[in-house]
Amino acid sequence: MQILFDHNLPRKLRRHFFPHQVSLTKELGWHQFSNGRLLSLAQAEFDVLLTVDANIYHQQNVALCSMAVIVLRVYDNRYESIVPLLPEVLDLLERIKPGEIHYVYVDEALRQSDLRRGKGPDANNQQSQG
Repeated sequence: MQILFDHNLPRKLRRHFFPHQVSLTKELGWHQFSNGRLLSLAQAEFDVLLTVDANIYHQQNVALCSMAVIVLRVYDNRYESIVPLLPEVLDLLERIKPGEIHYVYVDEALRQSDLRRGKGPDANNQQSQG
């Protein structure tokens, strides 16, 4: 699987994704692009975009993409903060499909905060049910 790390992810996370191929937006010179341009370029070469940008769900229509997006919801983007999410992320990589977006949360408090603020696909599901 070809995975693209957004510019805000630590480079050393890459070693946890073997045997997948991981590239960094910085390596490709794509780190300055907006999410729309980045998704447009990335879907031609990558299967998954990994990011900490919680607003991507509302800014882009990922369902129309030929790649998937995984959003890591942590309080900061330090390596130590992200590593606990990796088992869930690696599991998602085994079953994620193009056009899907998944949020992986460090804890329930952050998920509830996103729901209250209307961030992510879970917030839309809650609004349509309520």
